[in-house]
Amino acid sequence: MQRVGQGARRFIYNSDSNNMFLYDERPMSPGDIEPYIDEIAQGDVTTLYYSPNFGMKVNYPSEVAEVIAPLPGDDTRRVDIDNVHHLIKQGHDPLALIMHMASEKGLEFFVSFRLNEVHCVENPESPIVSDFWREHPEWHIGTPGDPLPDLYKEIMGPRVNPIVGSWLPGALNFAVPQVREQRLAELRELCERYTMDGLDLDFQRFPVYFPFGSEIENTGTMTSWVREVREMTRETSAKRGRELLLSARVMARPEQNIALGLDLEAWAEQDLLDIVVVSHYLRNDFPLPISEYRNMLPDDIPIYASIEFERDPDVYRDIARRLWADGVDGLMLFNFPAAREGGRKPPFQLLNELGDPRKLLS
Repeated sequence: MQRVGQGARRFIYNSDSNNMFLYDERPMSPGDIEPYIDEIAQGDVTTLYYSPNFGMKVNYPSEVAEVIAPLPGDDTRRVDIDNVHHLIKQGHDPLALIMHMASEKGLEFFVSFRLNEVHCVENPESPIVSDFWREHPEWHIGTPGDPLPDLYKEIMGPRVNPIVGSWLPGALNFAVPQVREQRLAELRELCERYTMDGLDLDFQRFPVYFPFGSEIENTGTMTSWVREVREMTRETSAKRGRELLLSARVMARPEQNIALGLDLEAWAEQDLLDIVVVSHYLRNDFPLPISEYRNMLPDDIPIYASIEFERDPDVYRDIARRLWADGVDGLMLFNFPAAREGGRKPPFQLLNELGDPRKLLS
């Protein structure tokens, strides 16, 4: 396929790990995945950001991460987990299948890794909670349900279910070297095993990395870790003779990143990133401050903006018009297929409209 290029206009479709496995009767075969790629590979979509995180576990065969599987004797088994587990048991690699099909359809492919997943930590026996997390409570930021500082409430906003906020204190603490080493090992395996076009560090889902009150003092720790990731992607690029781009999905406001210990300016100055995606947390309740990011970052780092799930197609159009007018280099759709949770078909006609500013601003 033709590579999009670092600074090119992109229209990115962000897909989570399970929406391609959730709506088909088990057991699925590889061919059952293809319609989910076909519906993405239309219109102006250039790039698929695909998350392999099934909670804390992953949906591909791994030697360093824990692989999703049904719990023995579990009478509340889930269709999506069963479908992924069946494919792996049959000798397939769901992530490789999706990547190959996307590439065959002409899509650029990024693995988008959620760096600190906390889904369902209120239930330590959940099938999507890892042994790594269960066995090391001393490496948690706090306890699920602990009070949240205002910073985290502000990032998540009023639209998010309160249970999500209760999960955040149960996240892993990136000040602990073993936590950073584990995550880096998972990213290294992905980059070395799969011939993807890029790796996305998803800092936004879920946005917590250090004990509350210690975020600023740990800024250097996170910058050093991002540098390690960058060095690893460059080593991988050199081995395969093709550049592996590094992307970061970050908070809506620049000051929120700083308050979390994420120093985007330092990362840019040290050439640690190729792409920045500015994102709300599951809502679109104020215009993303694209000009602030543009003033903060070098011109050669493209800035893309995420549009979170909306029910009304006209809301998508209005948000996209504003973002294009504000000078973004491209758009991302996040949680776009969530309409299926209510039994509706996602408005796929928007894939032919939103990604080209000439269609919206003329």
